[in-house]
Amino acid sequence: MPASGKAKAATAERIGAELELIRRNVAGVLGSIIATSDGFLVAHDIPDLEPTQIAALVATMQAVALRTTLAAGCGQFREVVTRGSDGYLAVYAAGRSAIVAVIGSGRLNVAMLNFQARRIIDRIAEYSADFERWASEQGTSAQGRADGGAPGKPQERGDALRPLPVRRPRTP
Repeated sequence: MPASGKAKAATAERIGAELELIRRNVAGVLGSIIATSDGFLVAHDIPDLEPTQIAALVATMQAVALRTTLAAGCGQFREVVTRGSDGYLAVYAAGRSAIVAVIGSGRLNVAMLNFQARRIIDRIAEYSADFERWASEQGTSAQGRADGGAPGKPQERGDALRPLPVRRPRTP
């Protein structure tokens, strides 16, 4: 196995262990997923669901939350938690270009998840540059995204977010 393949395997093993920690340390966690901000599946621990579909959807969810927090003047996106009739979905920013999503049952203790997940997410964020490289090797580079790639302050990336459309009042 080439050196880059060994490094990728070692990183994959470490992030797999992080996903296992989330499930083991927080009661009610059904599974979790790591994706890039452009929807590339990096790793998952979600049995009985289609992980590539979930990766694409949480990337979309993160992109909307990112735009909303910026437009509302709330700073940079960190996390969003949704509650459905049968459980929870928590989506966390992990560095500049990675997302960690956790699926939980209706009995999930969201406060404990936030407490436990933050340290795990910080460790996963350390590998986010590797995820971008893996995505580009697959032909899904973040450079092709309409919003300029990975989330972050537009001033730091050197590009500006496109303004959202404004509804104009009708004139009689």
